[in-house]
Amino acid sequence: MSDDQGNQPTIFLVEEDDETRPILKGNLKNYGYRVLLALDEEDAQERLGDGVVQADLLLINLVGKTTDEVLQIGRRLRTYAKYDGHTPLVVIAEKYGVELEGKDVKVGDNDWVTYLEDPYQLKNLLRRLTSKTGGE
Repeated sequence: MSDDQGNQPTIFLVEEDDETRPILKGNLKNYGYRVLLALDEEDAQERLGDGVVQADLLLINLVGKTTDEVLQIGRRLRTYAKYDGHTPLVVIAEKYGVELEGKDVKVGDNDWVTYLEDPYQLKNLLRRLTSKTGGE
């Protein structure tokens, strides 16, 4: 790992959709983040290695599950990884009404659900939560 990567905030991304995964990963890298990737909860547990892998934020986007189910998965992963309660968890909501579009909703001490309107919304939320600026 280069010195630049060591200074980058790290996002642990759980994304199972084959089409969305490379786009989201590419966007995160362009924003200046180091990205660790898992395909689902089981893959994430294997990759997290019982507390060996450190990340500044967990970002989860899982298709076909309710927001509450994805939040519970994220909380289990945070516990499994032995991350403290300060490690932010962000869930990208899959389905929502127009009244939620463009909102970031805090649903726990450091748990967020984002109802994306555009990619800049996610970029701004991640910057706020990692307290570091990524690249442009």
